[in-house]
Amino acid sequence: MEIKSDYSISKLFVDKTIHISVDNKIIKMKLRTLRDFYEDRDWNAFYHIISMSEISLIQTLKLNEEAMKDKTHYDIIKILLFEFGQYNQFKKIYTIFLEQFDKLFEKFEFENREFVIDGITINNDIWEYIVYLLKLSYGEKIEKPIIFSSEEARKFYLAQKANEDKIKKLRSKQGEEGAELMNILLTITYKFPSLTIDYLFDQTMAQIVWLRKHAAGAVAYEVNAQAYAAGNVKKGKKLDFFIK
Repeated sequence: MEIKSDYSISKLFVDKTIHISVDNKIIKMKLRTLRDFYEDRDWNAFYHIISMSEISLIQTLKLNEEAMKDKTHYDIIKILLFEFGQYNQFKKIYTIFLEQFDKLFEKFEFENREFVIDGITINNDIWEYIVYLLKLSYGEKIEKPIIFSSEEARKFYLAQKANEDKIKKLRSKQGEEGAELMNILLTITYKFPSLTIDYLFDQTMAQIVWLRKHAAGAVAYEVNAQAYAAGNVKKGKKLDFFIK
């Protein structure tokens, strides 16, 4: 199975819709913006769930870890929706998934306990690629998912990944993330005044990270140039604290 997409930072400035090619069949996905993460609580809940690792999902749902050790991320999400979703405390999650998938994809439905998007029945490889693109658009540094040659290879990889997930650090608190985000946005608008805060909130987080990198680099260049001109920096030295 060959899975690829036309995702690129430059394309996102023109169109938030990306095309995922699965053996020459196309899935269209419209990425969500920074504004959505701040204004849409259901989207936040949805993204939080699908971005969780397998071990985190298992522990959150209080599933038997030994029984779930061979389950993929996609398997556990289906358990959450199709088995737990019938209970009152999980019905809201089931509804959120339906609503958010309708916003992400033009044609989506649940069929025989599977996800069907644009007429394509989703399997584990396609699901991992979709989650990968959503995380990428949020600005996360993540490796492209592996398409395994055998079930044994997949199980070996998952066992290693489960051990790594157990020792990962907890995410920063929401308040700290908000303060850091505003620092990033101010850095961008300082260097590129035509890009307003309102405009930036309508971009994906991946675009914000890209703009911040170039804005910080430009500011550092100007500071270095001024310092050299004033004779405050020795030749061969540079000021790079704006980037670090």
